[in-house]
Amino acid sequence: MSVSDGQLSEYSQRLFDACVVAIPEWITNRIQHVCLVSGGAVPEIVRAKIADVAHATQVQVQIDLMALLSVDVDAQRTNPLQVLRGSTLMATALLIEAGIPPAQRDEFEVRSMPDDMFALGPLTWRDLGDDVHDAGIEWGAWKAAMIISRRRDEGKLSS
Repeated sequence: MSVSDGQLSEYSQRLFDACVVAIPEWITNRIQHVCLVSGGAVPEIVRAKIADVAHATQVQVQIDLMALLSVDVDAQRTNPLQVLRGSTLMATALLIEAGIPPAQRDEFEVRSMPDDMFALGPLTWRDLGDDVHDAGIEWGAWKAAMIISRRRDEGKLSS
């Protein structure tokens, strides 16, 4: 994928758009869920700041996801799901401020998202909804096809 003209591939653009649309509702729901599970109510401080956190998270995802998807597929050193997993820092700060206790997390969550002490981050594309799931699967298949095609063209894979 070359983005020298400033354009994302069709698949990257679809994934970017789906993620950006899904983020505010997803992070809002995750924050509320953590509050309800830990204490049965959403604290006033969370209610007062949740919309700002959702918006700031959306903006950060836009920046980080565009930075990743604008890079050639061979040069990408992380993946979009990891970008989404890393987008929980502002929500985490809000939950800490509200005095919410950290979640019990399994080994995969601790290893995959060491800074996500409230288990907010998505484990799969589907955690952000069907549109993100579909776009994520399509993007992954497209990226794999691009890399395989290049390796064949380079003679590193047989046809």
